[in-house]
Amino acid sequence: MPAHPVTAAPPACPICETAAHASRYCRKDEASYYRCRSCGLIFQYPLPARSSMITWANEEYTSGAYRDYVDARPMKIRHFEDRLSEIVDRVRPGRLLDVGCSCGYFMEVAASRGFDVQGVEFSRSAIAAANANLRSRIFEGTLDEMPVNGMFDVVSAFDLIEHVQDPRALLRRCAGVLKPGGALVISTPDAGHFLRFVMRSRWPMLQPMQHLFLFSRRALASALRAEGFQEVSVDTAYKTINVEYLINQIKPLNPLLSVTLGTLTHAVPNSMLRRDRRVNIGEILAVARRS
Repeated sequence: MPAHPVTAAPPACPICETAAHASRYCRKDEASYYRCRSCGLIFQYPLPARSSMITWANEEYTSGAYRDYVDARPMKIRHFEDRLSEIVDRVRPGRLLDVGCSCGYFMEVAASRGFDVQGVEFSRSAIAAANANLRSRIFEGTLDEMPVNGMFDVVSAFDLIEHVQDPRALLRRCAGVLKPGGALVISTPDAGHFLRFVMRSRWPMLQPMQHLFLFSRRALASALRAEGFQEVSVDTAYKTINVEYLINQIKPLNPLLSVTLGTLTHAVPNSMLRRDRRVNIGEILAVARRS
């Protein structure tokens, strides 16, 4: 990652817009993270160049971590079945757009429950790994480039908002593609999770070039309301995951934690390590309605 000279603290929080109220949280590799003392947002400043992020993302999609995601399809399908069951009473059936849909796993699940699904994903590699019956329903590019407005009853954006350079612009665009009264569903890492307090700069969610914005519940609710959403709820998000997959994902982010978990689970049978469980790994789930 290219080094950025640290000059001064950011002039204002990019989410709640409170002026001069952010303090340096930590340095991670060559990146500086700040924390807003008003809303609790943790954010990278200055932001990396968009071209560098695209190069990094394309390389990531051909790496071992991405291969793990593709190979974990059965676990991911179970996760999204649980996720849809969790939110189905808060969204109306109809047209659903999954933003940052990756391999289309949530689209598969939603289609099986009667939703008319579409997706948007910038990675050609991810689209190629999607179910063949769904590939034609995935727009290759970004939501800004997708020529739709006011068409969808539900927009989902899981594990996405932390990656974008302008989170409020993303929320604004999501509002634009929703019908009046339509629901937006978002998941993202929780900056208020206890592991963040315990691990500080070693918290695995601090990932320069990848996680630019880490939201507290207050910050996410504030951003949604600022962009015109109503009936905002922000709750703990649960993931259906197994220990083996979790350790493999943590390994490149925090080798010490990965080794510790591996040591603790050394005597556990492989069948148990591969058993899917619904757990709180430190994420939040927001549901909000367009006015």
